[in-house]
Formats: sequence, structure tokens, C-alpha cells
Amino acid sequence: MPFRFAWKDDSRRVMCYIAEGDWNWRDYHHAARASTFTLSGVDHPVDRVIDLRASGRAKLPAGASAHLRSFNRATQACLTGRALVIGIPPSELAELGLDAENTLTTADGIIKFVSDEEAMEGVLREWGGED
Repeated sequence: MPFRFAWKDDSRRVMCYIAEGDWNWRDYHHAARASTFTLSGVDHPVDRVIDLRASGRAKLPAGASAHLRSFNRATQACLTGRALVIGIPPSELAELGLDAENTLTTADGIIKFVSDEEAMEGVLREWGGED
């Protein structure tokens, strides 16, 4: 499966969606829908991480601007509306209309784009302190 989902750790406060190899938006949305069954039994806030580092794609699939906005959509009550994306090719970040902190604000919350593991962990620590 080109996209899979898994808890980041045993605290179950971060659900990760991980691209592996060649994928398209249908693959991502399939994993996001399938994860709702896992999320349905959770009674604490959950953030999302979309990890594209193992993607086999050189560029995002067509329609990225619209599909990226679904990354933080609250499909379950436990979802915070915060999503973190790691692994987008730097050349494509400029095309996404992000603010100076590489953040995209949507009606559902925020999507933060980071370049490496250290930045990802820092944002997740910050978000964890806000709950």
C-alpha cells in the first residue's frame, strides 16, 4: 500500500500517515478514511503527521493545493485540526502559498510544513503543551 497509517508512539497523541513509494491522492485519502476506525476509540486530542520522506515521487501529484487542505480536516472528534507535513520537496513549498513560518491556515486549523525530524519533534512538543 503506497500510504499507511500508524500511531507515532504509545501515547496515541499523533497519527502518522506515511507515503512509501509511488502514490497519488486517492492513496492518501484511502489511508485517512481507514484511520477513522482507529481514531474512533480515542478520547484525547490527536494531531496528524503526513510523512512524505519515503515517497518515490519527485513532485507532488497534481491538485496539491486542494488536497493539502484536507490534511487537517477533523473527521473525528479527537482530531485537533493541526497537521504537520514533512518531506515535501523544497522546490514545491514556494508554490503552496505558505506564510513566513511555512504554515497554511485553513477553516479546519493549521498545517505546518517542516524539513527535518528535529523541526518535526519541536513542533509536536509545542503542540503537545497546548492541549
